[in-house]
Amino acid sequence: MPAKKKATKRQPKPAPKKKKGAARKRAAPSLAGALAEAAWAEADQALAEALVESDEVESATSAAQREAAVALMIQALSRAGRKRGLTRIGVLGAREPYDPAKHQLMAAVAKKPRTVRIAARGVARGESILVLPRAGPVVRGRRKSGQ
Repeated sequence: MPAKKKATKRQPKPAPKKKKGAARKRAAPSLAGALAEAAWAEADQALAEALVESDEVESATSAAQREAAVALMIQALSRAGRKRGLTRIGVLGAREPYDPAKHQLMAAVAKKPRTVRIAARGVARGESILVLPRAGPVVRGRRKSGQ
């Protein structure tokens, strides 16, 4: 006598997943990608404005026009940097103890300086420094004896 087969319930096969076409994949970018694209577009707009302002600097006929155009160009460049998450580091003219990891000397010196003066601010994105502040050594004036 043959053995009885166990009764098994047949489960229906799952419907095959529809594959997305390449065009459909491109049409639905991720949220992060869309935000990044928007940030680049805003930065591009601000940079384009700075380029226009640079033309106005070149074509200025008076010192007052040139000064106003330079101010507008600086604002546009700063706006473009902010859109990309860039920040300025250092204070122009400030005296700071020299640190080779935090400062770029503008000229070669025989002896490393103790103190430097910031001549051009650096640029950072978050914790990452992209361009070190440019600095020059502070030359201490010697006092005349008898005073």
